[in-house]
Amino acid sequence: MTDTPRLRRPRLRADYQPVLCSGPDGAYLVVVGEHRNLLIDDPATVDLAPLLDGTRTVERLAALVADRHPMAAVASGLRRLAGLQLLADGPAGTRTAVAAGWDARGIAPDTAEQWTATGRVLLVDAGSPVTAAIADRLAPAVGRVEVVAAADPDLAVVLAGSAQIVVAPGSYVDERLSLVNEACLSTGRPWTLIRAHGSVLVLGPHLIPGSTGCWSCLRQRWLENEQVENYLAGQGGTGRVTVARAALPGTVATAAGLLAAELPVLAVAGRSPRITGRMITLDTRDLSTAEHELIRQPQCPACGDPGLTRAADPRITLAAGAASDVDGGTRTAGTAEVYQRLARHVSRYLGVVTRLDPLTGPDDLTQSWISGHNFAVARHPNGLRKSLRGLSGGKGRTVVQAKVSAIAEAIERYSGVWRADRPVRRAAYADLDPARTLHPRDLLLFSDKQYANRAHSNAGGGHFHRVPAPAADDQPMDWSTGWSLTHDAPRDIPAAYCWYGHPDVAALDVCAPDSNGCSAGNTAAEAILQGLGELVERDSVALWWYHRSRLPGVDLASFADPWIDALRAHYTDDLGRELWALDLTADLGMPAYAAVSRHRERPTEDVILGFGSHLDPATALGRALTELNQFLPIVARFVGGRTRYGMTDPDTVAWYETVRVADQPWLTPDPDRPPSTVHTHDRAGTGDVAGDVRLCVDRLRRAGLDVIVLDQSRPDLDLAVVKVLVPGLRHFWRRLGPGRLWDVPAALGRTPRVTGEDSINPLSVFF
Repeated sequence: MTDTPRLRRPRLRADYQPVLCSGPDGAYLVVVGEHRNLLIDDPATVDLAPLLDGTRTVERLAALVADRHPMAAVASGLRRLAGLQLLADGPAGTRTAVAAGWDARGIAPDTAEQWTATGRVLLVDAGSPVTAAIADRLAPAVGRVEVVAAADPDLAVVLAGSAQIVVAPGSYVDERLSLVNEACLSTGRPWTLIRAHGSVLVLGPHLIPGSTGCWSCLRQRWLENEQVENYLAGQGGTGRVTVARAALPGTVATAAGLLAAELPVLAVAGRSPRITGRMITLDTRDLSTAEHELIRQPQCPACGDPGLTRAADPRITLAAGAASDVDGGTRTAGTAEVYQRLARHVSRYLGVVTRLDPLTGPDDLTQSWISGHNFAVARHPNGLRKSLRGLSGGKGRTVVQAKVSAIAEAIERYSGVWRADRPVRRAAYADLDPARTLHPRDLLLFSDKQYANRAHSNAGGGHFHRVPAPAADDQPMDWSTGWSLTHDAPRDIPAAYCWYGHPDVAALDVCAPDSNGCSAGNTAAEAILQGLGELVERDSVALWWYHRSRLPGVDLASFADPWIDALRAHYTDDLGRELWALDLTADLGMPAYAAVSRHRERPTEDVILGFGSHLDPATALGRALTELNQFLPIVARFVGGRTRYGMTDPDTVAWYETVRVADQPWLTPDPDRPPSTVHTHDRAGTGDVAGDVRLCVDRLRRAGLDVIVLDQSRPDLDLAVVKVLVPGLRHFWRRLGPGRLWDVPAALGRTPRVTGEDSINPLSVFF
C-alpha cells in the first residue's frame, strides 16, 4: 500500500524481516526480503519499526514516540515505508509463514485465510483429461470445490452464483468454451482458465467482462498461431489434433498449486496482477516461464463491435505531429518508448508476433533481428512450409531499433492479411467508374511481351517475378477503397492486390499482393511517409538496375557519422569485405542510395545490397546501410572452402554464387563522375510528419503521379498500418511495361542507353 491515510493500523509486511542494527552514527534498520533488501537510517522510522504489528493506530504510534519525534517525522516515516511497499494494514491474524505468503501477493492474510476455509470454486470441465485431479488437488486449499460439465444445459444458471469460476479445457480453442464465455459476458461474472496437462502448463488468463479481453479475443489469436494444427484440420480426418498430451501427477499438482495460491487473491481483490488479462506458461521440461498478455480486441464479435473494421469511409486524415529524424526515420516517438508499447504483442500463443530473436550479438554494429508472423491458412504442403519459414526482419543501429523494426514489420504483415471483416465490393472493372478505379495492369506494369511469354517465363523464373494472367475488364472481382491524397478522393483498388490470402489471388490469378509501400508507424502520417520512402526507393532501384546505369558513388566520410566510420572499419578489418554506396537519386528529389559489399577473399564474392530513401540524405544512407547489414547473416558461414548460405531460395543462392563485381560494373561507382556527398541533396523535411507527407505528395503530383493510401490498421494493435500506392512508380521486380522505367533514365541522360526489353539487365532483383 502506498496511500498512508488508508493504513489505519499499519504493520510491516510478514514477507520482510526487520533487523535492528547499531553503528557509529546510531541505530539503523536492515529490512531483508526474498526479492530485495533495504537499509533505513531515518531515526523516526527506526523507532517505529518494532511497533508496527498492526494493532496500533497511526495516532497511537505517534503518541508512543512523541517524546523523540514530532508528528511530521512519524508521518514522513510511514509514507516512506508505504512508498517502499513494506506496509500492510491490520494484524496478520495467522502464523508468520502463511502471512508472508499472502502479504507477498498483496492481500490481507486473515481475509485470505477466511476465504480458503469458506470459499467456493466451480470447476468447469471443458474436456481436460485431468479435471478430477485438479479438483482433488484444490480441495485441501479451498472450502468447497464443485465440478460441472461445460455442456450442462443449466450452465448459465450455475455460473450465476457466487463461486470463483475455473474452467479446465482440453484445448484453449475448444468450442465448448464459447458457452462459458457467453454466460459470463451476459452476467458479468469473471472466470479463469487453466491447462494443467501438457509439458507446458498454462495458468490464466483471468477474464473480467468489460475490463479484459474475452475468450473469443483469446481464441482468435491462439487459433491463428496454430499453423500446423489448422493445416491438418483442413485436410479432413478425425478432427483437430491434440497437442498437449502429457499428464504427470507432479505437473498437475504444480498447476493446481499455483491456481490455489491465486484464487484467494481473485476472490478478495477481484483481480490478480499476475493472471488478470494475462496468462503464465511454465515449460516443465526446462522450468522456464513466460508471460502472455491477452489483448482486448475492440472489434471482437463477442465483447466488442465487429463493425469497427467494416467502416466504409476510406478517408485519410493527416494529423500534425512534431517529428525528428532519429532511429532510422522520421518518428513522432522514440524507439525505446515504442518498444515498451509493442512488446506486449510478442507471444507464441496470444501475439500477432509469435517470436522475436536476434541474428546478431548484443554489441554488434550490424544489428539484425527476426520476428515471426503467419499469413492465411495454408492448404498445401508447400504453403505450410513457406508459412512456417516466413519471418519478418528488423534492422537498426542499436538492439532496440532492430527489435522495434522487426516487431513493426510483423504487425504490418499481419495487418495486411485478408479477413472477411474488411469492406469490399464485388464488380467488374467495366462496371466501375474508370476515373476512380485502378486496373490491375496499371498497378503491375508488366509489358505486353511479358504477358505473352508468361507461360515460358513463369516456368523458369523466380516467384518474385511471376507474371499473372491479364485481367479482363468484364471479370468480376473484389475491390477495396483507398484514398487519394493527391485529389482528396476515393480510389478503388483490386482487393487481391491489397490483401495477403484474398480468395481472388488464387481464383483469378490477375494480381497478387506484396509488401511494396506497406508500412507501420506511430501515426497514419508517419506510416504513409515510410511507405512513400519505400516506393521511391524501389522506383530508384529499378531505374538503375534494369538499365545497368553507371551512377556516382557516395563519399561516406562526408557524412561525418561515427557509426558509418565504425561500420566501414568492421566490414574491412573484421569481415574481409569491401563496402561502398551509390547515389540512385532520380527525378523526384528524394535522396536514394544503394549500399553494396563484396567479399575480397572467398571463391564467391557473395555480393550483398541494401537500399534506402528518405527526405533526409543521412537517414536515407543509414537505411541503406542497415538493410545491407540484414543480409550479412545469410552469407556469414564459411565452411570447407565455401559459403554455407542461410537460405535456400535458388535465385538468391545463384546471385551469391555467380555475381562478380568485375563482370557487373554498374554495381560500382562511375569513375568519371565525382562522388555524391552529404551536401549533394538538401534535407527537405518540414519538422512535421504530416507536412513531410504533403511535401512528398506535391513532388509526386508535379511528376504526374497520384498518391493513394489504403488504411490496413486494426483497432487492437498499437500501430497505424497503411498500404501506399503510387501508380506509375516502378517496383524493383522485373516489370517492363512502358512508363518511368524507360522514360526517366532517358530524360536524365543516363548511360548506357537501353532501347528495348531484349537489352535490359538479365539479372533480376533477387529479394
